[in-house]
Parts: sequence; C-alpha cells; structure tokens
Amino acid sequence: MAEPSKEIYISVSLGTLSVIIVVANCSACALVCFNKTLLTYTNWLVLSLAVSDILTGGVLLPILLIKPSPLVTDYFITLILLSSVANICAVTYDRYVAIIKPLLYPYLAPKFFKRAIVVSWLIPTIYTLLPLAWDKNPTKTLHIVYLVCLEFFGVIVPYIFVIFAYVRISREVQHSLTMRQDFESAREQRMERRRISSDTQVVKVFCMVSTAFLLSWLPILYSTTVNSVLYRPDLIPVFLLFISPFTVATSSIVNPLIYAFLKPDFKVFIRNSCRKNFQTKVATKKPSIPSSPRWAKTEKETNQKEQTIEKDEGNSSSEYDTRL
Repeated sequence: MAEPSKEIYISVSLGTLSVIIVVANCSACALVCFNKTLLTYTNWLVLSLAVSDILTGGVLLPILLIKPSPLVTDYFITLILLSSVANICAVTYDRYVAIIKPLLYPYLAPKFFKRAIVVSWLIPTIYTLLPLAWDKNPTKTLHIVYLVCLEFFGVIVPYIFVIFAYVRISREVQHSLTMRQDFESAREQRMERRRISSDTQVVKVFCMVSTAFLLSWLPILYSTTVNSVLYRPDLIPVFLLFISPFTVATSSIVNPLIYAFLKPDFKVFIRNSCRKNFQTKVATKKPSIPSSPRWAKTEKETNQKEQTIEKDEGNSSSEYDTRL
C-alpha cells in the first residue's frame, strides 16, 4: 500500500508544480509582450529564459510522470538544460556590456539580442540531436565523450564565464560610484546612487537566477555523471532520484517570483498597476460629492507627485536597459 500511495503523491505534486510553473512563466511572458514599458532587450532575453522554464513545467515534468523511454526523457533533459544555460549566459553578457561599455550598449543591443536568442536555441537543439548519429548507445566511447563535453562545455565553462562577468560587474559598479563622488554635485550623486542601486538589483536578480538554476540541476548532473560516465549507479542515493524532479521544478518556479519581486522594472510596473486598480475601485465606490476648490487642488498635486515618482522609478529601473 505504501508504494501506490507514494506514486500518487509524486504524481499529484509534480502535476501541481507543472501547472504552477506554466502559469507563472506565461504570466511573465505576457507582462513583457503586452506592456511597452517592459519591452526592452534584456526582458526579451528574460522571456526566452522563461520559455525554457515553460518547457520544464509543460513538457519535462509530464514526461517524468508518464515515464516513456529513457531516450525521449534524455533528449528533453539535454535540450532544456542547454537552452537554459545558454539563455543565462546571454542575459549575463547583456548586463556585462550594458555596465562595462554603456556607451556602446545602445548600438550593440539590437543586433546582439536577436543573435543571442537564435543561438540559445539552435546550438542546444543541434547538440541534443547528435546522439542520433550513433543510436545513443550508452556503452559507446563516443557517447561517453558526448556526455563529458555536455557537462564541461555546456555547464562548467558557461558558469565560469557567468562568475567572472558578475565579479567584474560588481567591481565596475563600486568603481563607478566612487569616481562620481569626487566631481559631481550632491543632487547628481543622489541620482547616480539611485541608478547604480537599481542596476545592482538587476545584477543580483540574475545572480540569484543563475545560482538557483545550477543548484536545482545538480542532482541530475551528478546522477548522469555517476551512472553513465563512471558506471557506478551504486553511488546514487535513492532519495536523490526521488528529489531530482522537484529540484528542477524549484528553479522554474522561483524565476518568475524573482522577476516580479526583485527586478526593478517588473516590480515598478506591478506596483503601479496594483495602485491604479485600487484607485479605480475606490473611485467607483466613492459617492459623487462635489469637492471644494482647495480639496481639488490638493488631490491634483498628489496625483502629480505620484506621476513624478512613477516616472523617476521607471527611468532609474531602465538606466542600463535600452527599449525596443
């Protein structure tokens, strides 16, 4: 009785996670596609990464539930893993150029983001289909070399670049803030601190996304290495096989939450939308009583201040992010 109940628990849990992942990431995609304030080159790369998460929830998790042939499962695992890493590298490079070379970024971004999206999906697709050349025989030396290259060039090398880029970005942000303190006025310093603070938040967002992704895929990477490269399945704990689908799902759930609550432009847009909706509801419920000229003037000034704050927040959140 324990085994069937365990299978039902896993199926229901993964099914629920699958729905949440698809809905959350589709919502993030909709925010980018249908709102002009979020139509930036960086956010299109974020949208591409969200598509990888949608594939995780809408395709990979159902496959793990259905349990088809290992061949099909491995293909989708490889495609989603490589495409996600490629998209993370694309977003990292975008932020690297935007901060290290801000004057060149408006000219490089239009060309880069199109190529980055194409490459982030084309190369993983080609590499995923390579085992068809040798029928994906796990005993062949060629397939072992394929797996080693997958983990080294598909995960380790890209993450070395990601770590280097974010360390370099952090140093540049600190250096930029120190330099501006020497020759700018107090007002300009405050504005620059706000912009740099917003940019630092963006860097932190993508650092968290990169770290969460790597940690969530470590169980599968470890199991693949031990089982298919070292031929030591006895080194794989049973609980690791149990939790690996849930760890993969965790990253795809966390990403849209990180965008919504920590990415400045997403956060500003969501907060302003909620504020406007609340004000609209209050206005519809409020009785229509003629207001005095003094009250009307005060309300007008309040609205103007709110619009100014929204404008400043929007500008500061997109300082290093060029709109389409």
